[in-house]
Amino acid sequence: MRPWIGGLLAAWVGIVPACALAAGVATVQAGDRTLTVAFDGANARVDVSGFSQGYLLMRDDKLYSVMLAGGRPLVMDGSAVARLLGGGTIQVGPDMIRSLTRIEPTGARETIAGRAGAVYTVSYQDIQGRARTGQGVLGKQPEVRELTRALGRMALLLQAAAGQSPDGARQVLDALEEKGLGLLAYDTQFRVQQLGTTPPAPGRLDLPAPPTQLPPELGQLLQGLRAK
Repeated sequence: MRPWIGGLLAAWVGIVPACALAAGVATVQAGDRTLTVAFDGANARVDVSGFSQGYLLMRDDKLYSVMLAGGRPLVMDGSAVARLLGGGTIQVGPDMIRSLTRIEPTGARETIAGRAGAVYTVSYQDIQGRARTGQGVLGKQPEVRELTRALGRMALLLQAAAGQSPDGARQVLDALEEKGLGLLAYDTQFRVQQLGTTPPAPGRLDLPAPPTQLPPELGQLLQGLRAK
């Protein structure tokens, strides 16, 4: 996930009500990756294209990394994995938002994943103090808002482990929450491709095994991969 939109989603958890509005399964294009997101209340799962041996799972605002080892699921604390990678899971880029200038409707409309949305211009300062603008498509549908919240909670947990602050992006999300909006697309960084409102299949959001500590040999392998 690109840095700006990752930070935007990460801040969402601090401003939304605790109740769930909807459940479903979505396909999201995030940069050069495709995410399959299953969500239902405080639980969500993200499968990433190109990585068939594991996925991220959130249950009750706790994040886990699930990997297959010898044909068996290995469940680890997600923040531990982020710390092991030295915060490399989410990189801070120069377009990360520091402060919101304004968010304004353009008057244009666009349909994304079968949902009607309004096009907004977002103006902000990045972490280097430069003025930037982008365009997002925002929708009021409950499932769109809940999808955004689910991704936001997961991103926040990863960012917290990496020692990053979502304060600037929180200003954007305060504005969106006041308007009762969720994110359908943002520039080329994020786009919902499909969004169904059927709840995830039973068991899909369950922990497949009790959480365990990260095996030392796996930690060495991950550190070695990061160094390459």
